Amino acid sequence: MSVPGLQRRSADASEPLPGTQVTIALTDHPGDLAVVRVIAAPRRDMVRAGVLSRPLRPFAQSLLVDVTVEDRVLLPGAWVQREVLERGTAIAPTTVAAADLRPPAVIAGTSEQAELHWGETVWPLDLGGVVAIPSASRADPHPLSRLRRLTLVAGGRRDEVGLTLWRDRDFDVPWHDVRLLSRAARWFELAQVPSGLRYADAEREQGVGRAGSRP
Repeated sequence: MSVPGLQRRSADASEPLPGTQVTIALTDHPGDLAVVRVIAAPRRDMVRAGVLSRPLRPFAQSLLVDVTVEDRVLLPGAWVQREVLERGTAIAPTTVAAADLRPPAVIAGTSEQAELHWGETVWPLDLGGVVAIPSASRADPHPLSRLRRLTLVAGGRRDEVGLTLWRDRDFDVPWHDVRLLSRAARWFELAQVPSGLRYADAEREQGVGRAGSRP
């Protein structure tokens, strides 16, 4: 593990190490697989002075992962339930670098007092109380079944997902658009997050995460 600033407790064997990988089947077709790689276990790797920050608390029991299909990163960051690793097929671990820490964006609070939680960063959303936030856009780590559907959609294979929600073109803000950092442009615009701001830049701007641990 080479992510600077992440606190590791090697004695905690219950937490999968960063770089741990499993494959998951996307469909019943042989070889139709995705690789899920662990980036961080929040309650071990992302605590500061023994405490998990408020934006990360909904994910204390989950894992931050990325998902790759045929060497293409489809989900640069996703919060998942631990069953994803338990039900996947273990493969050789790999390394994790600081640039791999790309948490997804989720929405917290009500329409009147909504916030964009981008990892440990928090940005207020001025929605004026008129924009309903889908319940699926809120903090809720993915089980394996939902991660599989999300990966298919991110790979342009929407037609292979048989659920109405995923195929409704009139749904203005699909939950997968909110959760994925690379697909959350509209929420970032509403929150007035500067265009092109990287997560490491946001940490430095707000003095949180790895930036908060530096003097």
